[in-house]
Amino acid sequence: MEEQLNEVAEQVDLHAGISNANNIARQTQQVQYQVEEQEKNLAEAQLECDKTLNTIYHLLKQDIMRPNEQGIMDWEAIKDNKKRILTDEGVDKIMQVMRSYVNKETLLSNFDAPQIQSRMLRFCLALNANMFMKYEIYFRIPSLKECHELLKERLVEKFQLKKIAAELMGEDINEEEAKQKIMVELEDKIEYELTKIKAEQTKINLREYELIFTQLEALVEATHNRAFRGEERGSLRRHFNISEVIGGSPSQGQKKSGGWFGLGGNK
Repeated sequence: MEEQLNEVAEQVDLHAGISNANNIARQTQQVQYQVEEQEKNLAEAQLECDKTLNTIYHLLKQDIMRPNEQGIMDWEAIKDNKKRILTDEGVDKIMQVMRSYVNKETLLSNFDAPQIQSRMLRFCLALNANMFMKYEIYFRIPSLKECHELLKERLVEKFQLKKIAAELMGEDINEEEAKQKIMVELEDKIEYELTKIKAEQTKINLREYELIFTQLEALVEATHNRAFRGEERGSLRRHFNISEVIGGSPSQGQKKSGGWFGLGGNK
């Protein structure tokens, strides 16, 4: 009778040990799964370049960051096309260049200081030369309609100045005669004035070149600096090693407790 009770007790202990081991195994799998997901999310976030490229695109388009109806900051396209500095083709060309430098492959590279300096020099010289030689492709040139509207605005402003001057002198002004006189003065210079306005507005857009170029240079340089001596992939490797240690600790604890099923006893 006593022997049967001992056998039953041993079987109960065996089943309890197996059940406990299974629970520990499931917990270990859950922890390992969570660790692997964290590793994946971390790697994706660390090597994610689309967000940076998306920001570059909106900045080149002169879009404005404003809160939407839900109060969340979002990009909003400018309504006045005349404020655009770059053409659509110019934005596309710059984005094509930036994708060649701001990407996962660059981040996971291993550059020393001379290599970064050399690559940055080539990048700056090439982009600078291309934008300079093809400025009419990159930078928006105002249309004839825009120049016409600006000319009308200047004529209205000129009439207002004459009107203010007459009021200050205490003189009466015949508005129709004043407008007619202005038109007569402009009659032989309309084409010249339109051409002049077009050149002026083009120069205004070109004055933004240095700032745009400096911003692009800074972003490319920052990407290369993250790859200095393989620091980016080294950082990922360290995270993975830490995750492996964390994920492996439960199994190590199981072995120390006396075997996988907790039946080995303490030796």
